[in-house]
Amino acid sequence: MELSKKKNRSNFFIKIIYFLLFLFFLIILSKIIQNKVTDQVNYLFGLAHFVFLILTFQYIIKDFYDQKTLTVWMIQLSGYVLFLFLEYHTIVKIYIIIQMLIGLLLNYRQINLFKNKNEKIKYLSFHDEMTGLHNRRYFENILAEFNDPVEHNLSVIIADINDLKIINDSHGHKKGDHYIKSAAKLLKSELRQKDIISRIGGDEFAIILPDTDRKTCKQIVKRLKEKIKEHPENNFSIAFGYVHHSHQYDSLEEMVNNADKNMYYNKNKFKAKKSIIRNSSYHVLEPDIHY
Repeated sequence: MELSKKKNRSNFFIKIIYFLLFLFFLIILSKIIQNKVTDQVNYLFGLAHFVFLILTFQYIIKDFYDQKTLTVWMIQLSGYVLFLFLEYHTIVKIYIIIQMLIGLLLNYRQINLFKNKNEKIKYLSFHDEMTGLHNRRYFENILAEFNDPVEHNLSVIIADINDLKIINDSHGHKKGDHYIKSAAKLLKSELRQKDIISRIGGDEFAIILPDTDRKTCKQIVKRLKEKIKEHPENNFSIAFGYVHHSHQYDSLEEMVNNADKNMYYNKNKFKAKKSIIRNSSYHVLEPDIHY
């Protein structure tokens, strides 16, 4: 309803401007018809510029600027018509120069707006809005860029939040979103600048570790697990699957698939462990599987 009112006000305002433009055109044209123009060349030049301003309004101004800008523009134009009618050609030329400068500033402003919007669109196309991490589209581009595991000496970690569905069902999706954001922040905090982390699913994250051997990969996962233990939420848990020895794999995609399988193995093991804890007073801890 409010949007409709604003649109109606805007349309009414534009109709007034059209009426004034037509009135101004008749006023300045009347001098030519009545042969009262003393300096015809300058006057025709001013009239031609006025027609140019009408076209500017028709195809640019009314579609890109708010009512405040239109009001200022109309006040300037009213003065322009008055000085043209009185044949103050020097002032008219000054007005033209001023309008050119204003046009340059407005164009600069529009270019910056478009540039910022394009940068925002580009950012959102490769980043996850909730977490700020790279998204799946970016991750798929990385698969092609780092396609040769041997060349880049890659390790891969796949991480998935445990029992997120239970959290969503029990405490609502807002709590689940909080867990996703916490997981993203935690994972990113322990990575190096060259590491690449993406949110590739609802609660699943993929981490590409360039120039990373078996020992370093295990150290990173260990740090992440220790960080999880320090998390204030008791139910917060993440399952990991990771692979190294990149010379064993023909492609990064193959490494990701194997890390994903390892993650699901550990995720199922976590669920089984929880089931044992619920039904007995003891449980057995087993190391995560990895290759």
